Amino acid sequence: SNTTSDTHSSSPTITNAPSSSPITSVELQRRQEMAAAAVAVSGSASIDDTTTPQHKALEWLLLDDDLQLNASSPSFEQRYSMSTFYFATTNNGQTTWINCGADASTSPCSSESQRFLSSSSECDWLGITCSGSGEITNIDIRENGLAGDVSVIIKELVSLSSSLEVLRLSINALSSTIPTEIGQLSNLQSLFLNNNNLVGTIPTSLGNLNKLSIFSVGNNGMDGTIPGEIFHPTLVGLDLDDNNFHGTLPSEMFTSSLDLRNIDIGGNDFEGMIPKGFGNLPKIAILRINNCTFEGELPPELFVSTSLRMLVVSDNNLNGSLPDELYGATSLRDLDLSSNEFSGTVSTDIGNLKALKTLELQSNKFVGTIPSTLGLLSNLETVDVSFNLFNGTVPEEVCDLRNSSAKFTELVADCNGTLPRVTCTCCSACEVGL
Repeated sequence: SNTTSDTHSSSPTITNAPSSSPITSVELQRRQEMAAAAVAVSGSASIDDTTTPQHKALEWLLLDDDLQLNASSPSFEQRYSMSTFYFATTNNGQTTWINCGADASTSPCSSESQRFLSSSSECDWLGITCSGSGEITNIDIRENGLAGDVSVIIKELVSLSSSLEVLRLSINALSSTIPTEIGQLSNLQSLFLNNNNLVGTIPTSLGNLNKLSIFSVGNNGMDGTIPGEIFHPTLVGLDLDDNNFHGTLPSEMFTSSLDLRNIDIGGNDFEGMIPKGFGNLPKIAILRINNCTFEGELPPELFVSTSLRMLVVSDNNLNGSLPDELYGATSLRDLDLSSNEFSGTVSTDIGNLKALKTLELQSNKFVGTIPSTLGLLSNLETVDVSFNLFNGTVPEEVCDLRNSSAKFTELVADCNGTLPRVTCTCCSACEVGL
């Protein structure tokens, strides 16, 4: 076996870095102890390799950090973690962040104390929040030009696991896969990695995070099936939209996470019918399951939650007529059923949905007349009933509302062409339709 790495791991090459004056024995000991402490966090391979962000971070702490900590300093470990984080997201400092990167000439910062690798406490650095005792609880660095391997970053944050509650790195350019080590961040409550370039599957080790309330990985290139392990009783927000997930939604979603409120799983390749299990989730407020290849009818169970504000099921292969339960969902503000194969009539009971702001029914096969009770919905802003088989006239009650309400700006019907299906005197746009 190769024992050479062990014999010199406590004093990597860094301890002999050039200095303007000879290194005192005290300084040499400081460097050796700090290197050993970094090895304890990251392993000797990462510290010995001079091209790694871990090595760069140790080098910075030893030679360039104005605080000149030593291995016994209370903040050494988390300052090392956050400087590793910086080098890991800037190609070892060769690129920079949009704001508060280390290089003041290329990365503006509203306060110099917020600049990464500045002499202030790492608790003051951009997006970092610490507890009263000085331990990092939140890392929130959104939309700031971070690039790099998310698996390296998360592995290096494990040393903060006793305190870290929020990790929010949305809208950056992070790549690679979420490592199984994510399951070691045992105090994590919110994980936002949405809008990056992540690939691979959701690690089942997320099942270890029994405090997790928000899991957001939407707008990435991830794939695989959704592991049932992620559904804890604490989970309230789930964002998986616009990835390449497939298969069916696991039963645990409807039996273990009964407090789910916000669910966005649109833009994936799920199969089969919309699960009736959504009826087990009484607190759903936002449900986005658009563009998912779901088929069959709209299950009445979707309308069990008295909190349902938004339902988006557009761009699926749904069919059949609308369930009566829909008209009892009086908290609905946004209803998007567009681009499906729905048929039948729209009931006059739609007048019950007093909170409704947007109604998108376009590109279906609805028949009959447009209900006059839409005119009772004083909060309406957008109604699109185009590309359907409706006939008759847009009712004067609807036109009266549109003409009297400053908010009701968009009303679209099939009122164009030589023989329009629908007559409309108040539409904002007319389509030729089907």
